Amino acid sequence: MDSPSFYTVLIVDDDPVTRLLMKQSLQDPNLTVIEAQNGEQAIDLFAEHLPDITLLDVSMPGMDGFTCCRKLRSLPKGQQSAIVMVTIHDKVDDIEKAFEAGATDFITKPFKWPLFAHRIRYILKANNTLRELSQSRSKLAKAQAIAHLVYWEWNFKQNAIECSADLHRLLGIEDTSQGISFKQILRRIFPEDRPLFKQALRRAIQSKYPYDIEYRIQLDNGELFYLHERTEIIEDYSGWKIVGTLQDITSLKRSEQEIAYFTYYDTLTDLPNRRLFIEQLETAIARARHKKQSLTLMFIDLDHFKHINDTYGHAVGDALLCEAAARIKDCLRDADLIAVSKDKDDRVARFAGDEFTVMLTNIDNVDVLANIAQRIVAKFEKSFDIKGYNVFSTVSIGIALFPEDGDNVQSLMQHADVAMNHAKELGRNNYQFFSAEMNDYLYERLQTEQDLRQALERNEFLLFYQPQIDVKTQQIIGFEALLRWLHPIKGLLGPLTFIEVAEKTGLIIAIGEWVLQQACLQTRKWQKRFDIHWRVSVNLSAMQFNQQLLLEQVGLSLKNSGLPASSLELEITETAMLKDVMETIPLLRALKDMGVGLAIDDFGTGYSSLSYLKNFPIDTLKIDKSFVDEIVENPKDAAIARTIVQLADNLGLRTIAEGVETIEQVNMLTTMGCKELQGYYYSKPLPVSEIERLLESGNG
Repeated sequence: MDSPSFYTVLIVDDDPVTRLLMKQSLQDPNLTVIEAQNGEQAIDLFAEHLPDITLLDVSMPGMDGFTCCRKLRSLPKGQQSAIVMVTIHDKVDDIEKAFEAGATDFITKPFKWPLFAHRIRYILKANNTLRELSQSRSKLAKAQAIAHLVYWEWNFKQNAIECSADLHRLLGIEDTSQGISFKQILRRIFPEDRPLFKQALRRAIQSKYPYDIEYRIQLDNGELFYLHERTEIIEDYSGWKIVGTLQDITSLKRSEQEIAYFTYYDTLTDLPNRRLFIEQLETAIARARHKKQSLTLMFIDLDHFKHINDTYGHAVGDALLCEAAARIKDCLRDADLIAVSKDKDDRVARFAGDEFTVMLTNIDNVDVLANIAQRIVAKFEKSFDIKGYNVFSTVSIGIALFPEDGDNVQSLMQHADVAMNHAKELGRNNYQFFSAEMNDYLYERLQTEQDLRQALERNEFLLFYQPQIDVKTQQIIGFEALLRWLHPIKGLLGPLTFIEVAEKTGLIIAIGEWVLQQACLQTRKWQKRFDIHWRVSVNLSAMQFNQQLLLEQVGLSLKNSGLPASSLELEITETAMLKDVMETIPLLRALKDMGVGLAIDDFGTGYSSLSYLKNFPIDTLKIDKSFVDEIVENPKDAAIARTIVQLADNLGLRTIAEGVETIEQVNMLTTMGCKELQGYYYSKPLPVSEIERLLESGNG
């Protein structure tokens, strides 16, 4: 059962008797009755109480009922109240004027009192229903406005479309009494989307098939926005009709486009990112395979980018990446090539960090590809002017071809990356094509790296020692510790097969520390056993020499072994020492203060700058084997060796020649004044057990 409704009734009449009779007739606990004796008072009471119905006499002194009605309608919520005009004897003019003034209904005098109350209650109920309906429509309109939803209805037999007012605004079409036709709508639809709309509408008319589609609308000013249209086909007494809703989904589409952009594009360079590039590459390979065409993949890496980032900061680094992307695209644009995508220049992508990719289709001529790669290399040889800095960054490029170098995404990318790394190994600032031989070499190298990582844990390394001989006494005065790897499958390996990999992977730090510890321990054992203070020479790699823990490692190795510092000599290449002179000199002096000997290994093969010999606290110059090999036959090698010995004597340094293999070499070096020798003439590098037999035999 419905709960009772409570209403407020305003009676406006200048006759107090009429007001009294009306009030008595409307006696009801659900009705509140208030009275006004003229129009001015009625307006004040209406504004205060907001009555649900106003009984308004037409003929009153001062303000008549028609004027009062118009004023009541203009008040807040004045449109929601029922206003019933009270007139005499059914005057037609009064009735027309009442409705023109905004009256809801009229009642004539004299009243038929038994029916009066029922008539008022009926008007109240009807007005309440209308008000609820109006509120529902208002809520629906607000909901539709919030959802950007527009309603329309079209009878198949009619040309015009019945629609909500927002449809005109949405389509930018003037609201006229003629309504909107499908021709007008069609003219607004973006040309590329019109076929979709026509097909959907045709099916709806012919097959009574509802549709649910999205299309774009273009206004006269060129603005584009997206609509989602959903329809139903119904039949009623007037025939078949389409009922549809249109929703403005432009914001949603823009959000989707932004999400797609962040998913598939690099926000810094505005290039396709790794994800989109791989999808494009898959598509391009499938197309090339189907059409039996070629496809070229280039991997481009900026040389020394990390150094630039660390030196100038990330803002300069980011700007450099943007400039690099522009230069690469310029090179391809100049080449006038066929792109993978004709609509968008997606040939170039930022694959990762400082690495870019280029994808080219249907270019069979290797010379053309080489020309493009060289064009890119040359473009990067010019400096970048970024934020006031003159920055240099060359490129290393690897090139792989489909289908020769790989017939799928993974193999093609892997081989382009292999070729790029090979370009870096060859000194950077160049390009390299992939080859099977290169792949075999790099596969072997990768396998070496994997085995090398486990070699320390498995104790697969061991040290060989080569005696160093005093020319005058012909006795052993020390040993050079030389690293060997007892590989579980390949057997005993020399350093040339794995040191380069160890240095490039950083494993040389741990390996070098192990060598230092073992050499000190072993030499100290021999010193104690034979009571002779031999020295041991240990080679330091450039990476090991430049790292901050070297002093700590040397000190710890001497402490743990008990080896006197004077018995340890560290051999360092010229290249390593001159890499950062400002850091080298303090490090060398700190080592010297510990009492450790310092030798320049392979002297004469590097920079050979005499100035550093004056500034560096060096003890020994080691004459490289390359000068000793032909010292007897080649006067130039003899002259170089003689100069090194004389230079060392003048500077108060020792010299030791390595790679001595013949008595003739021994005699010539002795004549030159070289005091120490090592090489196969005396002994090849030997394991610990054989060195000990040599020492026990008295040959030491």
